[in-house]
Amino acid sequence: MTGGTRSGGRPDGPLPYVLVALAFTTGMIDASSFLDLGQIFVAAMTGNVIILGLGLAGHGTPLPSALSLMSFAAGAAGGGSAVLSWSGRRHRGLLLAAGTAVQTVLVCGASVLASRYGFADPRARWPVIMTLAFSLGWEYAIVRGIRVPDLNTTVVTTTLTSLFAESVVPARQGRRLVSICALLTGALVSGTLRRVLFPAAPLWTAVLVLTGCTVVVYVAARRPGAERWR
Repeated sequence: MTGGTRSGGRPDGPLPYVLVALAFTTGMIDASSFLDLGQIFVAAMTGNVIILGLGLAGHGTPLPSALSLMSFAAGAAGGGSAVLSWSGRRHRGLLLAAGTAVQTVLVCGASVLASRYGFADPRARWPVIMTLAFSLGWEYAIVRGIRVPDLNTTVVTTTLTSLFAESVVPARQGRRLVSICALLTGALVSGTLRRVLFPAAPLWTAVLVLTGCTVVVYVAARRPGAERWR
């Protein structure tokens, strides 16, 4: 991936690489929710809308997908408020670090519940759905707020359409392809970890990756020269 600069020429520093890692964790978490939380998504809200419609038509229960949609929306609202309240003079790398730290805590909490009670236990299932969906809505709002072009951590449909429908410079197409591959790889790793270790292993792995992202982007934003990509 060659993307350290915005389309308008403004550098993005390490942000594109961190967003690829976040897309990877999104793939892991969404795969885990689909396999263990009743075939619903906590990131891919388009799929949840379809599942909710089917549930309302009598094909399964609509409650899990409805909870996920509402929690994602609440997380997006919270993340959007955080972006608006972030002073324009402060580094956007620090915004991403703070936002990722919050997401790390939320995913860690969901991992503890899933490990303690199991995904099927109502004491864990409903809070885990709500917590994970909130965390991903929060994440995507923060990612939109830092404005790194052509790298989505949640939405694949728009990225895939742009990849094939628009004629742009190869570097921008490369970013789009990498973000799609990161989500795919996350789902692959999630399924593998779940099979060879234990069901909550993908969530704990996501916690480790998110922690690493938080530390990397915070340190990078504090280094000399970071003002070039603020």
